[in-house]
Amino acid sequence: MSEFKDFFETLEQSLKNDEFVKLTLSKPIRKSEGLLNVYMRLFVIDGKEVFELKYRHEEENKFKQFTLNEVYSELEALLLVKFRTGTLFTLSEDLLVMVSKKKAVSYRDNAPSFKNKLPEIDPQS
Repeated sequence: MSEFKDFFETLEQSLKNDEFVKLTLSKPIRKSEGLLNVYMRLFVIDGKEVFELKYRHEEENKFKQFTLNEVYSELEALLLVKFRTGTLFTLSEDLLVMVSKKKAVSYRDNAPSFKNKLPEIDPQS
């Protein structure tokens, strides 16, 4: 959880407080690779929390599911290699994490963008 410790702690706290809305990775380092954004949502499947990442490419979308521990590694790798910005949307705040070209990590808190959680959908449909 190295440089992203604050980011992941805020994510965990939002889950404990039932305030997590979604997470978005944006500003791709190399647009030529075709990966535009990654969106993360939380689903409960068979009583277990599952994080679904939607990899939005120019031509298609791909989906992968992760546990909480697995999603930390995936998010950290994506932020260090593929994206410059991650935004954690919660009901109490929006936390923006920015990664510079030299891999320096900085944060900015913003007022919450959402007053309500997103509607529940079935990820299998």
